[in-house]
Amino acid sequence: MKEYELYTGAYTGSKEEAGVRSWRFDGRALREAGRFCGLENPSYVLPWEDRLYVVEELPGRAGAACLSREEGGGLRALWHREVPGAGLCHITASGGRLYASGYAGGTLTGLDAASGEPCFYQEFHGHGPNAQRQERAHIHSAQPAPEGARLLVADLGTDRLYQFVQEEGGTLRPEEGQPWLETGPGQGPRHFAFHPSGKWIYLVTELDSSLLVLRREGDRLEKAGEYPLRQASDPAETWAADIHLSPDGRFLYASVRGPGCLCGFQVLGEGEALLPLGRFPTGGSCPRSFALSPDGRYVAAANQEPGNLVLFPREEKTGLLGEALCSVEIPQAACVKWRE
Repeated sequence: MKEYELYTGAYTGSKEEAGVRSWRFDGRALREAGRFCGLENPSYVLPWEDRLYVVEELPGRAGAACLSREEGGGLRALWHREVPGAGLCHITASGGRLYASGYAGGTLTGLDAASGEPCFYQEFHGHGPNAQRQERAHIHSAQPAPEGARLLVADLGTDRLYQFVQEEGGTLRPEEGQPWLETGPGQGPRHFAFHPSGKWIYLVTELDSSLLVLRREGDRLEKAGEYPLRQASDPAETWAADIHLSPDGRFLYASVRGPGCLCGFQVLGEGEALLPLGRFPTGGSCPRSFALSPDGRYVAAANQEPGNLVLFPREEKTGLLGEALCSVEIPQAACVKWRE
């Protein structure tokens, strides 16, 4: 039977706690394969090529690490360093570089993947209408466009999705034609996903729990649709979080904290419209992160509250999720990723 490999990150009270763990899944049960201590609040992990990259979400400063994936699932540090920025909550890879988003500091930090040496740094400025959550810029995620060369960056604090062109050496320059797209006031862009064609972007806005469909033509972005992720019966504190497409690009899922669910959609036409499939409970109230297996057969949900990792089967033809297969306790679970 095929065995899958997963990695998780979690908030920790100290460096002595194992905030990063590796797991094996055989289609029925999870077993822990390895763990790594020495990092504080490793809230986001990124398996990329033969390495695992991790960022530490620290107030007033930033840390990043590169771990090697050892035989049997063990983890060993290749480098661990303090880097420019503050409160790193997301990291992505593009062209041999890493780009880490700093929520607390409103920063974006570029690093050389091999050494961790900084190659780019920018602190963003501005604010939004929500005085409590948008008092300043809060960079929450970044993703390279499918064709490469461009990096898009979501700023929850200023209601903007920035566009950058990646240059030699990892530096970034604003897209001249349209440096950013502005969402509705107070929506709070958080995470987003590209359609495989690159022509559509699906963006979740945390503060009003909406899903925006953006049309992308050349260097231009424009809003093409909007879908609510919140229902009238949801708790007052309901926040959208993560978003991912199925590997075949036919289905889209977004997590919502509060009701503790994934909102499923079928992608229609060439990607411009979505058909709601329903809501699927994640086994916790706060699904901060989730991920689909590379073959699309399973979904893993990291619930920060109550603190667990839950795996579900997924029907590839319909996009529907089945009953939970297994669950393990991970206090303050923050991120889950499958190894490709």
